[in-house]
Amino acid sequence: MNYRRVLMLSKEGEYGIFLTDEAIASLNKLDKAERERVKKRLSALCTLRPARTLKKHPDVWVLEIGDYRALYLIDEAKKTRTVFFIGNHKEYEKRYLSMFR
Repeated sequence: MNYRRVLMLSKEGEYGIFLTDEAIASLNKLDKAERERVKKRLSALCTLRPARTLKKHPDVWVLEIGDYRALYLIDEAKKTRTVFFIGNHKEYEKRYLSMFR
């Protein structure tokens, strides 16, 4: 998985946040206000407790950001969270279904 680090580990116990190239491209397609809102919420992943996983992929976590969804993986050993998808609810449903084909 190709990714770039977007937030550094800033304090003991916090997670580093990575975005894949696909997630960065999706983020850049959003208008400025939406992009800033999503980035702010993604930066909270450093300390945010994970809320829910996908039913058929318990290792994939979902972050809800208004009408948008971000899918990410957690690596506890490396203290990282890698976001690999950002999209609106319709794009999320399409991606979800494609993961199980």
